[in-house]
Amino acid sequence: MGRIKYPPIFIDTSAWVALNEKKDIHHKKARSFIEKNKNGELNFGPIHTSELVLQETYTFLLYNYNYRAAMDIMGRILQSNVIIHPFNSLNFLNIWENIEERKTKLSFVDWSIVTYMKKYGINYIFTFDSDFSKIGYEKVPEL
Repeated sequence: MGRIKYPPIFIDTSAWVALNEKKDIHHKKARSFIEKNKNGELNFGPIHTSELVLQETYTFLLYNYNYRAAMDIMGRILQSNVIIHPFNSLNFLNIWENIEERKTKLSFVDWSIVTYMKKYGINYIFTFDSDFSKIGYEKVPEL
């Protein structure tokens, strides 16, 4: 029997925050998604995120929760097997090309996610941000 290839998934800031903070309105849904993925009920494979998403996550948690919350999530991510895509001048140019081409109102970080997903063939995003659905990406969890 061959190995099952699980589709990769990109994790956005809103999902990192929801996973980390019990007070977040999406916390239970985020935890449920992760548990279902761990126990095989869902089958998402390599987890991707980016330096820009992690910067945004850290800053959001620092200013909306506290220093410990920001440090906790960053420590867990850095100790995990999450694939973290770097941000550099070449990525900046690719992101900018997507912004100019699509002319859709998204934040720069969200456009960077679209660029990474396109580059690495990722069709699923773990997010609670509705903007990704309007540009054609399958948002999870839709449980």
